[in-house]
Amino acid sequence: MAFPESFTLELLNRTDIVDIVDKRVPLKKKGSEYSANCPFHQEKTPSFTVSPSKQFYHCFGCGAHGNAIGFLIEHDGLTFLDAINYLASSVGLEVPKSNFQSPEKKQQSSNLLEALNIANIYYKSQLKKSRLAINYLKDRGLSGKTAKDFSIGYAPDGYENLKSTFKNYQDETLIKAGLTDKSDNGKYYDRFRGRIMFPIYNTKGDVIGFGGRVIDSEKTPKYYNSPETPLFQKKYELYGLLTSRKAIHDEGYAIVVEGYMDVVGLAQFEIRNVVATLGTATTEFHIQKLIRYTSEIVFCFDGDRAGKSAAWKAMNNSLSSITDSVQLKFLFLPSKHDPDSYVREKSAKDFQNLARQALPLTEYVIKYLTTDNDLVSQESKVKFLNNIEPIIMKINAPKFSLLFKKRIAELVNLDMSEINQVIGKVNKQKLPTRQKVNNKIQRKILMSSTRKFSLLIILNPGLAKKEDLHMFQSDLHEAKLANAIIEISLKDTEYNMASIFHFLSNRFGEKVIEELNSQLATVGEMNCELEIDALRTNLKNKQSAIEKKNTLNQIEKKGNTNLLSDEDKDFLRNITKR
Repeated sequence: MAFPESFTLELLNRTDIVDIVDKRVPLKKKGSEYSANCPFHQEKTPSFTVSPSKQFYHCFGCGAHGNAIGFLIEHDGLTFLDAINYLASSVGLEVPKSNFQSPEKKQQSSNLLEALNIANIYYKSQLKKSRLAINYLKDRGLSGKTAKDFSIGYAPDGYENLKSTFKNYQDETLIKAGLTDKSDNGKYYDRFRGRIMFPIYNTKGDVIGFGGRVIDSEKTPKYYNSPETPLFQKKYELYGLLTSRKAIHDEGYAIVVEGYMDVVGLAQFEIRNVVATLGTATTEFHIQKLIRYTSEIVFCFDGDRAGKSAAWKAMNNSLSSITDSVQLKFLFLPSKHDPDSYVREKSAKDFQNLARQALPLTEYVIKYLTTDNDLVSQESKVKFLNNIEPIIMKINAPKFSLLFKKRIAELVNLDMSEINQVIGKVNKQKLPTRQKVNNKIQRKILMSSTRKFSLLIILNPGLAKKEDLHMFQSDLHEAKLANAIIEISLKDTEYNMASIFHFLSNRFGEKVIEELNSQLATVGEMNCELEIDALRTNLKNKQSAIEKKNTLNQIEKKGNTNLLSDEDKDFLRNITKR
């Protein structure tokens, strides 16, 4: 997705990366920079730094680095587009929407959205006509208002019902949108048939897919989702988020359930701070979406074996998203109950009380791992420590991790120093892959005068001069890079390191940015003016020497002095005098 370069540069200039990172990874001021334990790999001693002057983050341990956009993509799991939108809204910039996509992709997305919207209107109209579907919803205790709030519809039985709605029933867009399919013999047919239809909305309010639930209990599968499309990926989307955002904010927590009917059923009882995953396990991307609206998430699962298995997966997938300000809790319903049935048999108040009393993450993990482990023998304690260690190692929240370890120490009758010895020991022989790559890059790159000049200009764009563009006349990579850095610095001396790097990455690629950032980490903060002046003099002298050498080579090629111009003769006389 392409944006005007001027927009992205302005966005990075207006953004304070310290504020962006600190909301997710608590930072401590250390000199002119900020530091923390790296959120991208496990470590005991902080090697992750954020520079307010450079507007860049860098980890000396694993080599992770980038600007505010890159951090949101890597840490929050946002797409590039979502990261741009998030930053733009936070600094009051309007995103130039016409530049999001190529014309072809934009048209494809537009066609998919239009088809899904038309289908949604059709399904809602069919619900009103179907006594069978209406009775089913009434039997489930849903009112017409709730059905309207969630735009619930109905896909009738029959193989070609959508044919009456779409003029070109064989349009490939309908297949891509997941509305129709094609048999082996080339016959087109409706994908959803005889199902209650739950439209899935993105946070903009567009229909991006559907979930269909059978009315006939003998049909399988019970729930059937749209296939993944350019608009719809299950690992990123949550059912009900569009309608629940305000309630999540007002209540102070979000409840994550397993199905559409749970979300709708609880809404019927005015419990609206609820979302559901879409036929997949909870992912870190789901968590990152939710913590934009709340710092407390309650996972609600059935108390059967499948529910317990789903809870354990959700816990493991959520660990990397935990910070000291985010709480995860786990609620298991009594046997043979799901949220919908529980709230109908008991009450909304009873369900809300259960949610408030949900097990905190630490207690849930300990309870799960000690259900069949009494921690009496040394062997059982070792087994427990072996099982809990990978969980602890995924957590990037320092305070939370410390208290969790303390609780573990109490259980196995060890002190904190002993726990720290057996949990989280780093094998120094096995460096993270990115650290190996980073070390390899640093060994390979020599700090030439040209490169050092380039780095110092990046650190202080205001020291660039127009005459600097004449110092690098060759076609070598280093010269082209230096000229590009001088060019962008002269264009606007207010550009920061993040915006300069964005400018360079479009021309030279991410590998060059990684090289520059690795070397910048060794340059550090300094008063650059004297150093730049000295390098400028040195580089000018080198350039002058190169030009003289080239002129001499040209003169030598002429051979006969009678062929020399007056300019050539003057040049030789000056060289001789020197």
